[in-house]
Order: sequence, then structure tokens, then C-alpha cells
Amino acid sequence: MALFGRGKDNQEAPPPKEATYPLTPRKVHCSVCKTEKVFTKMWRRAGMMAKCPCCGQVFENAAQLYKLVQPVCPRCDEPLEQPGFDYGFCDGCGSKFELVEGTKPGLIPNLKQRQERDRFGKSRSVL
Repeated sequence: MALFGRGKDNQEAPPPKEATYPLTPRKVHCSVCKTEKVFTKMWRRAGMMAKCPCCGQVFENAAQLYKLVQPVCPRCDEPLEQPGFDYGFCDGCGSKFELVEGTKPGLIPNLKQRQERDRFGKSRSVL
């Protein structure tokens, strides 16, 4: 029995691998809309992704994928989120961005944007 809340009874469990933490909305420059937009859906990734958000493939060895410079799903080439990075969706066009303090937001193209990029050489807002 622990006295005064000290001991093993009150220890917090480590966050699950797929954990994300919500962040407060902020204004970010959207390269697709070409203007400053408010991003209300923002989060920080706490661990590696174990499942692809696009095609639903479960990764048996996610650590192997994260050894790449930019980890992607082997089935659909969906870019995977990096642990410790901030992400958000533009409220104007719905595009997903990786947000690193002090740098321009990096577009994480969705499936339609990747297909357009492969055909025309660049991504635009395709929803």
C-alpha cells in the first residue's frame, strides 16, 4: 500500500504507440490556398504509426519503415507522420501539413494530390 499517493499504484502508463495530442488552433500559411489560414485541427504525434490512415494496412515492423528519411506506406505511398512533429489540416482546402517551428509548413499530399503530382509534376488542391 502506498502512502500519500506515492508508489506503484499511481504510476501512469506510458502513452500508446499511436497516441496523438491535440494542439491549440493557430494561423499558418497554406501553400495550396496561397494565404494565411486558421488550422483548427492540429495535433502532435507521440509515437510511430502502426496502421496506414489511407489504405488501412497494418505495419508488422513500423520501426523498419521509420528508418527511411520520409517513411511511407509500402502499399499506397502515403507519407507517415513522424513522432514528435506537429500536424494540421487547413480549414480552407483540407490539405494536411507538417508544422515545424521556424520553417515553412510542409505539405503532406493526400492520395488525389499524389496522383496529380505524379501526372503533372506538382500538387494542387484536389478534394
